[in-house]
Order: sequence, then C-alpha cells, then structure tokens
Amino acid sequence: MLGKRKVRKFAFELIFGYEFNKEETPISYYERAYDNFVCEDDEEESVKSLFFGVCQNIEKIDEIISNNLSGWKINRISKPALSIMRISVFEIVFSKLHPAISINEAVELAKEFCEDGAASYINGVLNNIAKNNSIND
Repeated sequence: MLGKRKVRKFAFELIFGYEFNKEETPISYYERAYDNFVCEDDEEESVKSLFFGVCQNIEKIDEIISNNLSGWKINRISKPALSIMRISVFEIVFSKLHPAISINEAVELAKEFCEDGAASYINGVLNNIAKNNSIND
C-alpha cells in the first residue's frame, strides 16, 4: 500500500509531466506515463482520480488560484509549484478534504520538488484560498 502521500506524489508527477505534453489527451498521456509507476489497484484508482479530477477541473482550479495570488500572475508560478497547488485546490474544493490536511501535504511535496521558498509561498496561497472561502464557490 502506497499511502496518501505516495498517491499525491505520483499524481503530482503525472500532472507536472502533462504540462509539457498538452498535445495529448489526458487519457492517452495517463496510459503512456502511468507505466512508470508501480501501484496496487486501489492506489491506481486514487492516482487516476486525482490526475483526471485536476485535468477535468483545471479552469476552475486555476481561477481559484489566480483570484488568491498577491502580486503575481499564475503564469509566473513555477510548473512544479502550480502542479502542487492544483492538486491541493482539487482536494479541498472537489474532494472536500479538510484544508489543513491538503495544505500540509502540499507543503511537504513542495519541500521535495520545488525551489527554496516555494513551500512557504504555496502555504500562503493555499491558506488564503481557505480563508477567503473561495473553496466554496
């Protein structure tokens, strides 16, 4: 069993990779890229749910993120940081996961995959989203 953190890590890697393969459909990209992961069946479903959930709701997710940035535009956020925030916003808004859990997991992913300072920036943006109740739109 991978656990939720490992599921998020795999979903992050898929979402991040898809940013550079937008000429493919999410389905074809997933089928090609998922071969690099070793998961149990129930874990695969969780990874798949996160990946396709983010892909299907990307416009709304990006709108929520954009509306909660202070002094930045979404296109200036690094691709790893943006991918992590997209997962967290999806979990909070569409999966109804408690914001504190998702934000903590996002910060941990950022410490592993992002440049210095990104974890605190991601924490601030996601906390702002939770506080502004944008997650309930």
